[in-house]
Amino acid sequence: MDDTSWPIWALLLFSQQFTFLFSGRAKNSGSIKYSALAGVGSHGTWFFAQVYFVTSILKYANAPWTTQLAVALFYMTFTILGTISAQVVALKWERGRMKVGAR
Repeated sequence: MDDTSWPIWALLLFSQQFTFLFSGRAKNSGSIKYSALAGVGSHGTWFFAQVYFVTSILKYANAPWTTQLAVALFYMTFTILGTISAQVVALKWERGRMKVGAR
């Protein structure tokens, strides 16, 4: 990957986990609309992240273990940041039927 690809991948990883968390929460809410919109966001970002991964990052499969570790840490950092950020936003934003456990 060239130097400009890393920020793009970071954004995709962050977005993938952010929307994935909302999708999981939406399934446990009382709102079909929230669940549908969150599902579109989650599956859409997952698709683009996978396409980007396959076309850009697989060249590191035969790299030295230290490079592979750096790539793995990069992946984990931005997916964890996406999940934590989404949790913070969700706890402040969800109201009424959109709240987890609402029926």
